Amino acid sequence: MITLPVAMLLSTKVAAQAAAYDRPTVNFMLLTHGDAYDEPTSKALRQLPPEAKFYTNPLDVSVLHLPQAPRSSALPAAWQQVLTELTRQNVARKEVAAWYQRKPDGSMSMELIHRRGEFNATDETFLMANATKRGVDELKDLGRKLIPKTYVVALDYGDIGYSASAESDIHTWKATVRAMVFRLQFGSEAENSVYDIWPDEQDSPEVLAEKSRRFEQLPFALEFVQQASVNASASALITGKVSGKQSSGLQGLAALALGVKSKEALLNEMIGKGYSNILNELEKKVAAFKVQAGVWELNPIRAKIGKKEGLKTDQRYYVLEYEQNRKGEQKAVRKAVVRVAGGVADNRTLATGKSEASSFYQIAGRRVEKGMTLEQRNDAGIGLLAGGGTGMNGNSALALLRTEFLTNKLVNLGVWPGLYVYIEGTMEAASYTLTDKFLDSYGLTDNANSSYSFTRADFGLGRGIYFWRNFSLSPYVGLGWEVVSVKEMSFETIYYKAGANFTINIYYPLQLVGGVSGLAYGTPTLKDEKDDDDAAVTDAAMPGKYSDIFSGRSSGGVSGFVGVRINF
Repeated sequence: MITLPVAMLLSTKVAAQAAAYDRPTVNFMLLTHGDAYDEPTSKALRQLPPEAKFYTNPLDVSVLHLPQAPRSSALPAAWQQVLTELTRQNVARKEVAAWYQRKPDGSMSMELIHRRGEFNATDETFLMANATKRGVDELKDLGRKLIPKTYVVALDYGDIGYSASAESDIHTWKATVRAMVFRLQFGSEAENSVYDIWPDEQDSPEVLAEKSRRFEQLPFALEFVQQASVNASASALITGKVSGKQSSGLQGLAALALGVKSKEALLNEMIGKGYSNILNELEKKVAAFKVQAGVWELNPIRAKIGKKEGLKTDQRYYVLEYEQNRKGEQKAVRKAVVRVAGGVADNRTLATGKSEASSFYQIAGRRVEKGMTLEQRNDAGIGLLAGGGTGMNGNSALALLRTEFLTNKLVNLGVWPGLYVYIEGTMEAASYTLTDKFLDSYGLTDNANSSYSFTRADFGLGRGIYFWRNFSLSPYVGLGWEVVSVKEMSFETIYYKAGANFTINIYYPLQLVGGVSGLAYGTPTLKDEKDDDDAAVTDAAMPGKYSDIFSGRSSGGVSGFVGVRINF
């Protein structure tokens, strides 16, 4: 048993940690409109796994039928219409009945409330409760405070559309997904009204029937909280068709990377993406959906949250400290930005005082201290970079645009935090004199120094290494294609790329970036513009490498750039 002085010390430590996550209860309900998309959307959503960070009440309502509301984002169902349907179906009363495990005969139980109270407890609340006379029973009653955190989210898939391209063999589903959030109004008055008619074992059938009748008349209600809207799409190659024209080059590989899916499978994928996208947006807008926890340890930063709170690798959190302004008001001030490191703690058990903690790595901000608050702040995990620099020729200049996507945000691998895929486009302008060998091969005589534009596109993998607060090093490798026009001819070549970028935070999400990269070119290919066919330069009289075309341009080299990146 923990002594009272120890409990007081624990209370001080808990008080320093500004927030803890109380798991809300969330039931998702689909709006149906009486059209052909009702069944596939309902079926696809039923197949999705439940969210780990939410409780869900067992209700007999999962769809809200609104045939009078069109499936269109231009004329969406208003939240008032949805609330009317929720009221008609007595969803608020059904939520309360689910909490108290009300049976057809009117009997009720506190078992679910006690079980959720225990599961919701943190190590801190467990230790404090264990120091009291009631012990763990104290935790059971904490479940009562979870009832007002009951929500209903109505999902509406509007503007569902399908398109297919005969040229690229790619087909696409898209939709606009809208969500309307409602909260159960359940204060002390509503709670007392339930206890006033609580059925007892000694109640006669007549008394039990009267209490049951009175429960059905209690004025439980839902209130509108928030709404959000996102776009969702999914593309893939059409089953059984892979165009030979698209199966080579950068465009072909990009298409093949989408995979091959049937129309039905692709629709299910789009519906799943829409659900993920809208949940991500709701976690930004609804405070109760944001996970909060105190910083428990440093070096590395650790907090006692994990799979129970739906933590995912590379998920973004702000580190907040509450400060008092001149008016005496408490204000949360951002001190740092962190992401979830690999190996999320599996804390999906009852608190024992010794639960595991998850680790975080810092990507921006000042020094983090124990007792500060971690708060979930979702982002897309996308970095957009623009810059300029010098190419392989001393007189050359280049401009680049680069987009980076955290892989754990695209696919929850759960490993390799900071791993990303990138797509980059570069334009290099360089002055060269054409070689005599090239001129002789094509019967040309003009050998003046001229400027040429080398257009490059590449993609690859990299990993951000955040070695100290506002600084990071990001090595990467890639594969790309380059195109250049010479004397009304077009040459293209594959190249391999390796490089590293160094990043300094200006003020997150804005960063200053500098980098170097090296290219190794393959054999140039001449593109005959007349018949649009590719012919490899294999004849001994024809150029076999870049230096056979451009005097002084080697088959590889190093480039450097500086630029800025903004993160979304």
